[in-house]
Amino acid sequence: MFKMCCGECGECWWVGNPRACKCPDEEPKREFVGLTDEDIKNLDWMDIWMDGMGREDRVALIKDVEAKLKEKNK
Repeated sequence: MFKMCCGECGECWWVGNPRACKCPDEEPKREFVGLTDEDIKNLDWMDIWMDGMGREDRVALIKDVEAKLKEKNK
């Protein structure tokens, strides 16, 4: 027979028996936080986008948006 052990608390139990520890099975799901209208207005590249932009500007805009979303969803 084999033992299973919890990675959080170290509690062990035999395979086939109920889990011995009270730790949650997985981290609770977090709700995704998107950009607000104010966040979008404050993006540095908004002016360039409105005036027409080249490929480099589009890539920079996407990276800007990605950075803001990462910041909000830490």
